[in-house]
Amino acid sequence: MKTEQIKYNAEIEDGQKIRAFVCGHTGATGKALLDTLMTSPYCESVVAVGRRENNAHKGSPKLTQHIVPNMLEIGSSNPEVATGCNAAFCCIGTPFYDVFKKSKAAEYRSVDFGIATEFAKFAYRAGVQFFAVITGEGSDSSSKSNMYRVKGEVEDCVKTIEFERVAFLRPGLLNRGADATLMERIASLGGTIGLPVSKIAGGMAWMALAQTVSVGIYSSKEIREAASMFENASGMFVKKQSTTI
Repeated sequence: MKTEQIKYNAEIEDGQKIRAFVCGHTGATGKALLDTLMTSPYCESVVAVGRRENNAHKGSPKLTQHIVPNMLEIGSSNPEVATGCNAAFCCIGTPFYDVFKKSKAAEYRSVDFGIATEFAKFAYRAGVQFFAVITGEGSDSSSKSNMYRVKGEVEDCVKTIEFERVAFLRPGLLNRGADATLMERIASLGGTIGLPVSKIAGGMAWMALAQTVSVGIYSSKEIREAASMFENASGMFVKKQSTTI
């Protein structure tokens, strides 16, 4: 895959809908994404896989949840669970306070590389055309930093999978709101800085709908811009629907 300049469709086509396949829907970013997708007029359905259920939307006819006790073995699951899905979103991530612990290095790689890449391969076998994954600012497979190297290796692996479109989200510090750890609250000055996970969610949704390039790489600023486009489009959609009733 060749990385191209970020480019979007000027408008979303009538009837265009996301049929989402989500991994990591019980973490802070995954919960924000699920909230966004479940309330969006641009999302038709959501299939989510994880070790446990998201209780906030449990029972909704729009959401199907599949429990996978060992997410490292998701590749052996039946890809038919995602039949009809056209966009996959990987929100898997290790808690900030564990990322830099040498004692957690193997576990970090197992989760952030192992689960992320297995989910990508699984999504591709299920016929998904678009894949979005949160990596991070500074992701580079040649980095001496374990965190940046692992995230870079995720990107390298996903690029070898023949998705029609891929989005790599490279935010810096995240603001996980109520899910933030004490260390994260200190680093974000009490939540006054950092990219809110709700912006990650909106940005991912917009990329699924409107990204035209084969590979898009997004900084925090670009994620915010994509989220704003999604919010504007959603508002216009609701307004259009209200005027036709």
